[in-house]
Amino acid sequence: MAASTSILAEKLHEYPQQGVIDGTAGSAGSVLDDCLNQHDGVLQLLHRYAGRTFCTPGKRLRLAEQSYYPDYMNGTGLDEIWMCCTVPIVTGVIDTRTQKAPFREGEAHVLTPTGQVISLQDLIEANPTAVMGAKVTAFAKSVFGRATWPIVSKKFDNLNPIPDHLHWSKWEVYDINSFDNPGVSASHYYTTAMGLYSFVTRDQFLACMKRFGRGEYNGIRHLAPHVMMQLDHGFVMPNGVLHSPTNLCTHELHVTMDEHFLAEDLTLDGRIGAADAFYACREEDYPRARHEDWDYLVEKFDFAANQDPEFVLKNSRPAIVADEFAAEGVDAKWIVYGDFLGDQKCSILRLTLQAGAVTNFCPESPTLFHTNGGSGRVGKLEVRYHHGMVLGQIYSEIGFITAAALAKGGVEIRNTGNEPLVLTFDFPQHAHSRTPGTAAN
Repeated sequence: MAASTSILAEKLHEYPQQGVIDGTAGSAGSVLDDCLNQHDGVLQLLHRYAGRTFCTPGKRLRLAEQSYYPDYMNGTGLDEIWMCCTVPIVTGVIDTRTQKAPFREGEAHVLTPTGQVISLQDLIEANPTAVMGAKVTAFAKSVFGRATWPIVSKKFDNLNPIPDHLHWSKWEVYDINSFDNPGVSASHYYTTAMGLYSFVTRDQFLACMKRFGRGEYNGIRHLAPHVMMQLDHGFVMPNGVLHSPTNLCTHELHVTMDEHFLAEDLTLDGRIGAADAFYACREEDYPRARHEDWDYLVEKFDFAANQDPEFVLKNSRPAIVADEFAAEGVDAKWIVYGDFLGDQKCSILRLTLQAGAVTNFCPESPTLFHTNGGSGRVGKLEVRYHHGMVLGQIYSEIGFITAAALAKGGVEIRNTGNEPLVLTFDFPQHAHSRTPGTAAN
């Protein structure tokens, strides 16, 4: 029986027809029960789209042409899908209908059996153990002080390389795959700037940053080695390291927060002002009183991490076989795996099921998944890869396998179509009793 719910006045910017359930009004527990029962413990998540004022969409998010530039985003195009995020994101975009930032921009919401939506965070808070399990819940509380999904899953897709930047606290990992980048040859020259050349001195870097906004170009990427990115392999980007990601559509995971410092004052998408460079810095990472204090920035900068001669060797992740999930007609690969920054941060698994193939999927941890190709079922959730998606319509591609589903022995995944069903799974910190890609003890 559907729960009686209170509906908020605000709407998600992409889905103005869907009522947003007030999860603080006491009904979230009943709504969670309804959602868990509908698809055998698998939650259907919405595509949450966002735009960056300093980027131009690469138009590989599979939206219909007319949907990339909503008329209420003041000329900003949609260049990101946020698939699983439980905190507000920082884009600087203003919704012209409300003159405010878009309501709950980028935050994950679940489609309920009644066609309304509720935030994933509200469902987590209603019953953390049923959604995330005891282990993930304990980890999240130890780090964030509350029960929340401790990892963010998103895709960014830009026509041009985005500004060279760094994250003071946020590490991230990349899965640049051929499904999101159809037609791209493995030999195409798509590179990511990473760190600084070993010969760059502190004085050179300081002079570069002091030129920010004062001339034609501060030249930060002239000081950076550029690494050619390999399709269908992973890469790790530790916090504190400068990077200007390639102009390919990129599946990215990072710790649950959204913060950045822009180190580049000019890109193919326009100029960046000094104030904007610090716009998304958190006070706890970089005090506001020190914004535009370039000497302080250079003192804070981690030269050892940015000039590590083995950076690419340490952080590349060539895809490897995931034997524990392979089966007849089922190919399984780890795309991101191993420890970095001292422990097991996150991992990415890709399953490919041939036509007619079926497998029981029961990992140790709840997981977010999205569809890269084909059609089938995950639990009782029907999924299908879509093209030409229209903003405002709901498409079944993204799901969350809860701890409640795993407690019952996992979920059946079945390819019901004629093409390979391709699914990608994002696992949070410490999801595995043995870190994928490491030797058995």
